[in-house]
Amino acid sequence: MEERKTAYFNVPAGGEAMTSNGNTHIGKIRKRDGRIVEFKKGMIVSALWKAAKAVGGKDKALASALADTVVDQMEKLFGEGATPGVEDVQDIVEKVLIEGGYAKTAKAYIIYRQQRAELREEKKRVLEKEEIDEVDKRFDLNALKVLKARYLRKSEDGKLIETPKQLFTRIAVHSTLPNIIYDERVFDLKAGQKVAPHEEFDTATHEFKYSIGKYLLNRYHLEALKRMFDRMNKLHQMRMPFSKFMELFATGTFAVHEKEMDGNYDVMVSRKFMPNTPAIANFGNSLGMGSACFVIGVEDSIESIMEGLKNTAIVFKSGGGMGYNFSQLRPEGDFVSSTSGIASGPISFMRLFDTMTEVIKQGGIRRGANMGILNSNHPDIEKFVKAKEGNRALRNFNISVLLMPDFWQYYDKNEPYPLVNPRSGETVRTINPRRLFDMIVYQAWESAEPGVIFYDSVNRYNPFLDHLGPIVTTNPCGEVLLYPYESCNLGSINVWHFAKEDELGKTYFDWEGLKETILQTTELLDNVIDVSKHPLQQFEDMTLATRKIGLGLMGFGDLLYEMRIAYNSDEGRGFAEKLMEFINYWSKVGSIELAKKRGSLPYYNKSFYPEGKLPLSGAYAANKELDWDKIAQDVKKYGVRNGYTTVIAPTGSISMIAGCSSGIEPVYALVFEKNVKVGSFYYVDGAFEKAMKDEGLYDEKLMAEINDSGGNIQSVSYIPPSLKKVFVTAMDISPEDHIRMLAAFQNWTDSSISKTNNFPADATVDDMRESYLLAYRLGCKDVTVFRDTSIKDQVLVAPPKKVVASTTVQATHSAGKETSMGSGIGAGREATMGANMAKGANGHSSANGNSNIPQGSTHSQKQTMTITADSLLEKHEAAYKVMSDGGSSLPQAGPQMHTGFSEVNFGDKGITQCPACTSQQLEKKEGCLTCADCGWGYCSS
Repeated sequence: MEERKTAYFNVPAGGEAMTSNGNTHIGKIRKRDGRIVEFKKGMIVSALWKAAKAVGGKDKALASALADTVVDQMEKLFGEGATPGVEDVQDIVEKVLIEGGYAKTAKAYIIYRQQRAELREEKKRVLEKEEIDEVDKRFDLNALKVLKARYLRKSEDGKLIETPKQLFTRIAVHSTLPNIIYDERVFDLKAGQKVAPHEEFDTATHEFKYSIGKYLLNRYHLEALKRMFDRMNKLHQMRMPFSKFMELFATGTFAVHEKEMDGNYDVMVSRKFMPNTPAIANFGNSLGMGSACFVIGVEDSIESIMEGLKNTAIVFKSGGGMGYNFSQLRPEGDFVSSTSGIASGPISFMRLFDTMTEVIKQGGIRRGANMGILNSNHPDIEKFVKAKEGNRALRNFNISVLLMPDFWQYYDKNEPYPLVNPRSGETVRTINPRRLFDMIVYQAWESAEPGVIFYDSVNRYNPFLDHLGPIVTTNPCGEVLLYPYESCNLGSINVWHFAKEDELGKTYFDWEGLKETILQTTELLDNVIDVSKHPLQQFEDMTLATRKIGLGLMGFGDLLYEMRIAYNSDEGRGFAEKLMEFINYWSKVGSIELAKKRGSLPYYNKSFYPEGKLPLSGAYAANKELDWDKIAQDVKKYGVRNGYTTVIAPTGSISMIAGCSSGIEPVYALVFEKNVKVGSFYYVDGAFEKAMKDEGLYDEKLMAEINDSGGNIQSVSYIPPSLKKVFVTAMDISPEDHIRMLAAFQNWTDSSISKTNNFPADATVDDMRESYLLAYRLGCKDVTVFRDTSIKDQVLVAPPKKVVASTTVQATHSAGKETSMGSGIGAGREATMGANMAKGANGHSSANGNSNIPQGSTHSQKQTMTITADSLLEKHEAAYKVMSDGGSSLPQAGPQMHTGFSEVNFGDKGITQCPACTSQQLEKKEGCLTCADCGWGYCSS
């Protein structure tokens, strides 16, 4: 048969591909780990199609025909009833391709097969295993590094004693246990039962003696069951004593819940969904806490402050973050009647929390993070705005100003804004509101802090406003709006997973599959509230009262790539609204169904839900696509289980595990290079890699050119404009478009959103002010901005290889404000450009063109900054002179200017290597110093 030399995946000259009737006598196949599984021809079709597309093939039907040929040859070689091994099948695939004349496809398949073999070896090394299993195969190498560094259990000498399969099993079991408590044979919704006498139960001696189908319960699963049973028993909702309840396990009564555990296991190992970090780390383990973060109130007394300090340390030990509003503390210099002294002010007490955070490690998972908030009308507001000037102080804090609703009245009229002593309620002085706002904007421009929270937007759709008062506090990353002692119970759906291909290779979005996942994970997150071992009783009581969950998403940037939709377009924002409306709608349906079975949230009658109101602006918009009127009526009729159902949280490590882009962020870089002893290779965004292969453009030369262009394709001449329009990166997108995307999601999100709103290094303060104002006008609840290079200690990400030697890489251990580098390496796919693949790899994150400014350009940049800052503050000098207080209460010289980037000694000021894996490749990502190799993070997020 004559070979068609130029063929990619076409029928060879002289004949058609061999086909079979589709039936096969090969029923089983032997995997490399020894498992015998069902043989599926579709796996061969998929492998052939991937190889074909890698070299520009277009005919998917031919892949199926060639798979038939492979099956025919397998039957001839092995005979009926045989069980060939995976390697045997792959050898035959190679033979069929080569003999059929598909040279380029055969080459792609052989290379792919070799890379997979090398990848398997590297995975075995990372996991300290002799052979990887079916779960290990589903996760990329970076995901396994993250799991190893942060989540898999280890012995005292640091050796792994848990596999990813075992990890996801213990989480699935733990997160499904409430389904057993709510089994109608056990649970009485009407609470008409007598309280059974308390019974002791030694969980250690009963470990692994009880099961739910194939799932054995360890001591921590049993402990959680006992804790939930005792709680529900006190509420008159358990139909039997605990001993009788446990007898039902022995009879197999609860085996019906095995399928639910299967579902919660599958949704994680398929990478469709991940719960937040504490649930991954703690479920099925001793700490048992599944909440990511908490909020406490800080009152104006030493007792309250020190109690808060202690409670925060307890939370940090379990792996959570903490938010506080310090506005009740009297200002610095105020009178203290009990001592006849003067107050030191809120910032001094924030330093206590900061120092404590520095000392406490969170169970080896991550260091603590704090959100410090001060109201805009507090007398110490100017000191607070500048508290992190130059990012030199409060390095374990994010800080945000809560702009009170009356602020905008004074801002619009340019009238003196009163600052009120919280102790006395008296106005102590006034300030020019525009000057205050400019101070906030300038400090954010200079050092990425503070963020801004809009009081009126936060509370406009707050369901508990009338009974519990306004929300004035958030978690450390600002996306979860909480009352004191509430907690964050978060998880994110990988929406990229639902981009599918039809038989013709056309991409579509699987809305039905997403709906099923939303309903499932809404229940899973509701379970987290019940099963979690809360660090303090106050947190348990309040969390159970309002039952807020935060179902969010990740992989959005990759999804838009897959769907060929530009992030910075009307179509992109329209798709975002449609997607988030869909997620919120079906999470509400799920919450209503849970209310029917389990009861409404206890604070239902302390909310606006009995009135049929809903906690999101989109439900009242004219352009909604779904039937929100029905949701409102059902909430009135049946109740609702959860105070909030949706939050969009940062997804640093869990998006790395899922192998997708982070949160709703655009992808930060499409390609970047890693250099290791055995060679170099590129990290390539998975969706981009797939697209380039589909277009027949993927090769090493292109990857090198993109890497040298700072990770984007806008300067690559031979890439079509249609692709350049779609494959934009974070720094290709204007600040205005970042804010408009934030607003699009906020319309359909109950709580708030953690998102990096990126600015280029040369952005002016005026640019940033306009973005803040735009965010407020569009109804965003809070906003954080990050101007590239604005952190003095910012991790300067890896430049093209040719200039690495001239660039100083710096790192900080600050829990800075949302200075994310986008999706990071977790979204990448390893593309080896040599014989070895990811051998001992240590990663750099990618860089945009402005991130790596040569040393010689620093001086001119400082000059530009000084001019911008000075002119900004001069703008309002006239206003100060005509205000009623004459501006006398303000510093005569105005705020201090730090208009450049002072040199930071890397060893003295920052962490030089990851304490988990010793990598020196650290990046600033979603508010944390993060290891690009293993996902270790200095702070919580």
